[in-house]
Parts: sequence; C-alpha cells; structure tokens
Amino acid sequence: MANIPGRVRRFPRCRACHLPSAEGRRLIAGPGVYLCESCIALLATRASSADTAERCAFCGRRDVPIAGALPSLALCAACLELSHSILAEDDRQSRPEQAG
Repeated sequence: MANIPGRVRRFPRCRACHLPSAEGRRLIAGPGVYLCESCIALLATRASSADTAERCAFCGRRDVPIAGALPSLALCAACLELSHSILAEDDRQSRPEQAG
C-alpha cells in the first residue's frame, strides 16, 4: 500500500501580493479570491485605464465601472466600497468597549 502523506494545510493568500494571511494581515474573501487590506487600500488609489473592459475579481461583472485595478485584478466601485465597509466593521468590533 502506498504511503499517502497527510494533507498540506494551506493558508489563504492575497491574489494581488500573494502574501498569506498572518497575524495583523486581514483578508477579505470574495468568490474564489482573497484580497488583503493593504492591496484593497492600494486599489482605492489606482484608477483603471479601461472603464468596463475588465471583470471585477469579486462580483465577476463586466458591465460596471472598475474603481481600482492592478495588473493581476480589478474591483468595481461597489465591491471596493463593500471591502472597506467590512474592514471598518471589523475594526469597530475588535475595539474594546470603553466605559463611559
């Protein structure tokens, strides 16, 4: 009988920078894609050269304007805003309640 090694545990990686999730690095999961908070921030500052020719990496739509693009992916404005909202909500939940 063949010796089959145990499954290798894989950690999600950002599709843009290819770095794995780690302490202090948050990833937003889309359908089949992960993006880290640093790359989401970078995408917000980089406009796409094509209005609708690229497909959004999260929603997959081509009929919406692309808000930010890197060589390996693009995000539409709605998905970019959703990513920012998710990170902001995570920030609010991770802050300890302040006694007032």
